[in-house]
Amino acid sequence: MKTDPRVDAFIAAAAPFAKPLLIEMRKRIQKALPDAVETIKWRMPFYEINGKIVANLAAFKAHTKFGIWQDMKPHMVDAKTAADLPAAADYGKQLKAAAEHVRAAAAKKAGAKKPAPKKTATKQAPAKKKVARKAPKKK
Repeated sequence: MKTDPRVDAFIAAAAPFAKPLLIEMRKRIQKALPDAVETIKWRMPFYEINGKIVANLAAFKAHTKFGIWQDMKPHMVDAKTAADLPAAADYGKQLKAAAEHVRAAAAKKAGAKKPAPKKTATKQAPAKKKVARKAPKKK
């Protein structure tokens, strides 16, 4: 995964207690989602696959938050210390599941974009022409 220097700046500006937590969670995300794109949205680090958010990091005065997103719904974990972090293996599985969900949705959407088969027009009997009758000549 290509890292974004803005995320480095975000981590550097975080409170001292938060820096090691953010670094650890960033490593976990990079390991689980090597094809994700690291970016900044709403002044926080986010990780996207196919343009869809899969994970994010956040740091506040007294705690940090780490989110895993599915269908634009975040499942957040709060942490103040390393002991509060989720188990690495479990977190990695959740990240991979969220990424697979995004990939499956993208594949399904791509499959739905195939052009519909052209409808063939059914042949209709030609319409009968109305014949105009001439009025008889007056003598």
